[in-house]
Amino acid sequence: MPLIDMPDFSADLLAEFAARRTERVNTPVIQPAEPFLDMAGEDLRRRIFLTESETGANLCLRPEFTIPVCLRHIETATGTPKRYSYLGEVFRQRREGSHEFYQAGIEDLGNKDIASSDARAIGDATGILKALLPGSKLALTLGDQAVFEAVVKALGLPFGWQRRLIHAFGDMAHLEALLERLARPQPVTGLDPEIAELIASDNEADLVARIDRTMQETGYSTNASRSPTEIARRLKEKLELAETRLDGTALLLLREFLTLQLPLAEAPAALAGFADAAGLKL
Repeated sequence: MPLIDMPDFSADLLAEFAARRTERVNTPVIQPAEPFLDMAGEDLRRRIFLTESETGANLCLRPEFTIPVCLRHIETATGTPKRYSYLGEVFRQRREGSHEFYQAGIEDLGNKDIASSDARAIGDATGILKALLPGSKLALTLGDQAVFEAVVKALGLPFGWQRRLIHAFGDMAHLEALLERLARPQPVTGLDPEIAELIASDNEADLVARIDRTMQETGYSTNASRSPTEIARRLKEKLELAETRLDGTALLLLREFLTLQLPLAEAPAALAGFADAAGLKL
């Protein structure tokens, strides 16, 4: 569903959502930050508005609706299949400066017939836009994240990099920036030499003990939202990701896949040809 700058169509949108048998949900503007960071990686930290609770837990202004809606669904144990709709403000930092805008959409959860659900999502999006913007010419671009996930997984990248690339799918500028980092890794600087040595030795127990001691000495442990073990594992992952280099052949394959653009009816044959030529099992 598209992002909209102003809620000019809010009443009509909500009526369209209701006609499609969705349940509208409202989620708090202030959200726990960890679910967003866990899904999207630490790169997201620079693009969301962070704060802390009185106990030191990471909080953020809602950057999107999907994660809060899904968490709410899990917490209420509603059962599936279930269709939710939402309309409200989201907050993200962009290169041109801080920005808030309205986001509207439908989350379709739990239908085992994925192809049918995808087709319905396309029908919902085009049907609502045609109703709200009569006479406008619409162009529809589809991208299957599951296929992209299969390509990324087949390249053998660390899980952290897979997660970063998959989350960026659909945002070519962000993907290009990540591919540049994979082509030219940047070393992590500013680490305490003792901690860097412990990470390099792969001695997690000593690393956790060292972090715990530092937290106790500085008083940070009383307000920390992460345990020493969690911090140690994040540090190890950060170093692994920073040092990962994607070889030239794999980088070319990934870029070739991202340039595939053709009519939907021709997509299966093109993807099969790409996989065969690249020697990938998708």
